[in-house]
Amino acid sequence: DICPVDCLTFTENREEAELRQQLNVPANNPSQDLFVSGNLKTGRIMVKDEDVCLHCGLCAERCPTSAWDMQKFLYIAPKAMKAE
Repeated sequence: DICPVDCLTFTENREEAELRQQLNVPANNPSQDLFVSGNLKTGRIMVKDEDVCLHCGLCAERCPTSAWDMQKFLYIAPKAMKAE
């Protein structure tokens, strides 16, 4: 109800193949790793499919315990340069 693309699923911890069957939105790319949280106080886990996530930050904004954090991360790879 928070995520506009339903990339978050709260479920019981299972093997990866079973987790993929439990996702709210079926994974289009089975080779893409899933983010799986540690055990929550409810005894469940949170699973996030990075291929579906828009990184809009609504989940972090609405999290009642501030346990979710959407920080900006930029990876800058150096470019090859001509030798002098």
